[in-house]
Amino acid sequence: MTLELISRLVEALNTKKVVYCHWKSNLFLAQALSGKMDLDLLVDRRSLPQALTILTNLGFKHAIVKWGPGTPGVSHYYGLDLQTGQLAHVHLFSRVLTGESFVKSHLFPFEPMLLENTDYFGQIRVTPKPAELVLFILRTFIKYSSPLDLMYLLRNSGDIRTELRWLQSGSDISEALYLLEKYCPVIDEPLFMESINTLNGTSSLFKRLMVAQRVRWRLRVYAKHTGSSRILAYIRWLWGQGQRRLGGKRKNKMLHAGGMVIAFVGCEATGKSTLVSACGDWLSDAFAVKMVHAGKPPSSWLTLPVNIVLPLLRRVLPRLRITRLKGYDSSVSRTESQLKVEGLASLIYALRSVTLAWDRRQLLLKTRRLAANGEIVICDRYPSETIGAMDSPHLRENPKGGIISAVYNWLVRLEHRLYKQIPPPDIVLRLKVSIETAKRRNRERIKADKENDTYIEFRHRQSGEWHRSGTKYTHDIDTEKPLAETILSVKKTIWGSL
Repeated sequence: MTLELISRLVEALNTKKVVYCHWKSNLFLAQALSGKMDLDLLVDRRSLPQALTILTNLGFKHAIVKWGPGTPGVSHYYGLDLQTGQLAHVHLFSRVLTGESFVKSHLFPFEPMLLENTDYFGQIRVTPKPAELVLFILRTFIKYSSPLDLMYLLRNSGDIRTELRWLQSGSDISEALYLLEKYCPVIDEPLFMESINTLNGTSSLFKRLMVAQRVRWRLRVYAKHTGSSRILAYIRWLWGQGQRRLGGKRKNKMLHAGGMVIAFVGCEATGKSTLVSACGDWLSDAFAVKMVHAGKPPSSWLTLPVNIVLPLLRRVLPRLRITRLKGYDSSVSRTESQLKVEGLASLIYALRSVTLAWDRRQLLLKTRRLAANGEIVICDRYPSETIGAMDSPHLRENPKGGIISAVYNWLVRLEHRLYKQIPPPDIVLRLKVSIETAKRRNRERIKADKENDTYIEFRHRQSGEWHRSGTKYTHDIDTEKPLAETILSVKKTIWGSL
């Protein structure tokens, strides 16, 4: 089923008389139209400005390769289908740059062959089968001469034969040979027919490799790289892949407009974790994405000893424990910073608050650096400027005198200074839900340690109106609606601000 966004794109390309076609792997075009695969469009250079305008008007966003070299003449555009919330990927070519999968090794003068006399699959223009057959044979045997591509070809030899037979069905081989002689005369008819027979039959791998070497040698006039530059290209590609793998990233794309820090904020049981997970999965299907939990930051090397010792100390000396939230009368409006803390317990509480502020600062400074380098960072919770609010500064200065109060007040000022050093996020989604719904959702959680109603009421009052100066876009999201509807609303909101 064709995505509504892709239908609108194809209709606009046809209406504006853009010279284009879907130029390869047309056997799988139905999957591309449904958004399950890339849509590989070849556009005549004279029509390229019109095509780019259409993509922009439909909300497509330009993406680039993050790790490794980019390829001139090859662009990536992603758009959001508003009905399904699915991302559609348009792989846009202005030149027939193909061959090896990882370095795009050959530039062929095939634009007229592919763009003239196009056929139709539904409303979309496609390369005629004879022209696609010529390109398919050349691409396949270039890949057979590449060690990295060879591993893929061996795993998918059945699919290759299936696609070849599909191209041959209803196709006139004489027309393919005519196109070959006209646009690629370095490959003669005997070698081309031998290549087809080698793929169709039960030829040995050695035979296919020998044919591949002959084809590649003939095609050297179209090669993008010399021998040494090809090695350097693979070194750059491997280096980029190594960086991506070490960073734990599945995808190698980032938006041309740059990275962003997206924060989900709101009280308990508003659906933060669910929405963070759903949006992380959605965006990481296309882009380099990092997900962090600002409410529970990992310990840094500086705070790790404190974070280990303080829980042990509170366990050994229960009188130093501060029971801050559970069990308070829900009719009394309090914040954590207003609770009575005295003596050594107050210093332990303040020290814990400072280490938490430090860890949050370190985590969120790191997220800002990732965004500056093009990644999309999704944060579950984010500190606001309001003292006493959730995930924000907790401490207020104690007017009493004495050494303990002086130390405590110094820690208060340090905590506030650390929170002020946290940069604002780019996009904030403030999740809103009624207190009744929040309580019901909390009761329905499959958790042994689910919170009581008093805690939920406290958190609901505490969340208030989230604010942090410098935030570019702040959106209020009503999460009372069904989950699928809420997720789609969030996707539209995020995509409009990226």
